[in-house]
Amino acid sequence: MFGYVRPRRDLLEQKELESYQAAYCGLCRALGKGYGFAARFLVNYDMTFLYLLRSSVDRPSERACRWCPARVLGKKPCTLDAEGYEAVAACTVILAMEKLRDNVRDEGFFRSLPYRALLLLYRRAGQRAAKRMPELAALTSAQLSALHALETAHSPSIDAAADAFARITEACAGDVKNPVLRRPMEQILYHTGRFLYLADALDDLKRDCDRDAYNPLRFRFSPEQGTLPEADLDYLTQLTDSSVNLAGAALALLPVKAHGGLLENIIYFGFPAVFAAVKAGKFRNRAKMRPIKEKNQ
Repeated sequence: MFGYVRPRRDLLEQKELESYQAAYCGLCRALGKGYGFAARFLVNYDMTFLYLLRSSVDRPSERACRWCPARVLGKKPCTLDAEGYEAVAACTVILAMEKLRDNVRDEGFFRSLPYRALLLLYRRAGQRAAKRMPELAALTSAQLSALHALETAHSPSIDAAADAFARITEACAGDVKNPVLRRPMEQILYHTGRFLYLADALDDLKRDCDRDAYNPLRFRFSPEQGTLPEADLDYLTQLTDSSVNLAGAALALLPVKAHGGLLENIIYFGFPAVFAAVKAGKFRNRAKMRPIKEKNQ
């Protein structure tokens, strides 16, 4: 359920794009230093957004070129912010581990074998991250159990399912001590999680219909061959637009000192464009996502 929180790159200034790429590479580096080389493969766009949000209330961090394993002989600019990345890296590992456990629970024995192998690979990293953020680890496990109960009951409630997941992303700011900063961050992350769940549910709808797997959209609407009618798609768009507006309103309450343009781009332009690509069935086919525009944009 990762990869939907992305900027509209075509609307970014060059310096903003460089900041975003440096933040992504910085998270990759922090995962490697804190949780071992294999943890680098857990880096994702959504947790990069979490770093940008949490670090937005501080002065911009230093950047420097560091060795990149993907380039072997080359270096890439990285944000150097060991303290800022510490909690974000832990969140990344915890959410990845719980997602793997959820996949093991949802899939049959043979289909779950790759996930079981990954759980073994990341076992120590997961233990270390849970020790760093025990409250988040406990809440994530509890919320995914609640989500599994909704799945078992074939619940048609989109709100209940999306809320169960959004509570997890909301908790990724739960360790921020200053309530003036924590509350708007939690609201932004809650609505980011809600958007994530809705985008993922729509993106997986056809596959879930083919495999007779749980998806709240299957039971709330009447998809035909894994496709929703235009009226139902419009309703889902209204739900995601609501999350965009509420996340944007919460962002306005933060005393942003860095990454303001990037955060606004992701929320106001990235969210709608990604959802438009999901609706059009083109999201999974875009290797380097430059979200398509809505027809009325």
